[in-house]
Amino acid sequence: MRVRMKKLRNFVLTAFVSIAVLFLYSMWSNPIGQSSKSKLVARKDFLRKKTGIYSRNDQPLGSLLKEMGEKDFEYLRKERLYNLRKKCEKAQEAKLVKKNVPAKKLGHIIVNDQYKVLYCYIPKVACTNMKRVFLILTGKMNSTNPLALKSGDVHMKLDKHLKYLDSYPEEEVPEILRTYKKLIFVREPLERLLSAYRNKFTEKSPYFHKRFGRRIIRRFRNGYNGSQEILGNDVTFLEFVKYITHPNTIENEGYNEHWAHYSALCHPCHVQYDFVGKYETIDEDVNFVLKDLKIDQLIAFPRRNATYRKSKTKDQLESFYSTIPKDLLGKLWKIYHTDYRLFDYPYPAVLEKFLAPEEDV
Repeated sequence: MRVRMKKLRNFVLTAFVSIAVLFLYSMWSNPIGQSSKSKLVARKDFLRKKTGIYSRNDQPLGSLLKEMGEKDFEYLRKERLYNLRKKCEKAQEAKLVKKNVPAKKLGHIIVNDQYKVLYCYIPKVACTNMKRVFLILTGKMNSTNPLALKSGDVHMKLDKHLKYLDSYPEEEVPEILRTYKKLIFVREPLERLLSAYRNKFTEKSPYFHKRFGRRIIRRFRNGYNGSQEILGNDVTFLEFVKYITHPNTIENEGYNEHWAHYSALCHPCHVQYDFVGKYETIDEDVNFVLKDLKIDQLIAFPRRNATYRKSKTKDQLESFYSTIPKDLLGKLWKIYHTDYRLFDYPYPAVLEKFLAPEEDV
């Protein structure tokens, strides 16, 4: 009798645990009253805890796909799109976004008619390698190896082989935007800004030294006098930030594409992008796109280490931004915070450390 009772208790306990597990699983997989969109938000919170990818101490994401698995990585991609569209809806409701963008403002969107795909390039977000991919897709290159195309040629003499959306008749543009796949790749904004500075002002870049470097030194270098010869090749990061945040730059000169806002280059609240890639997960994201376009057997996207020899910009953030006074850091946040919000980047760790916690800004 005791044996039977013990078996019965064990059976009841097992059944209870099984029912509880099934109930919790059903709550997760199909929460009561939640739409599929709100599931993505719940999934995002789950992924935050699971991977820490949204934390201020971001782990390297090169092995993210292996750690998360394809299913969770797909949730991450969907969540990026959902977040962008919700933020754009709020901006439109607040009348912060213009109703229409003329076709002539879409000059950063590359078009490939054969594969029916659009790509909005943003400088300092692997755009050279992405342009290499789109050049190969034209069928006019002598190689299918992206690295066979020299970086300088990609942006100069080979650029004539690429088609841009602003070159199409304006009446054709709406149909192209409606029917083609649309890609955008972004990067942590202050990291991208520093990357632009390092590339254009600490390396050999005569055009930027002459066009911007001389101007920046004349305006913002302490102790400068007009009799000094200026080469423009020794702009400090502080001088660069003073230039970026100065009202005359913002209101009159405007920003060069290398430090312009994402919204000014790619109009993410007007163009309904189908895929948002991030520099932080560039290998996984591009591989997904290549497979989706069925060209992964044709082109292998170059990994970062194959094309870049300098130390990673993200490893240099503190050493550069620690030289910037708090008032200028605050201005940088005001300038670029919309890019952070639209693409779901957290408040920067360098501002947390050298300016103030987000709630105090």
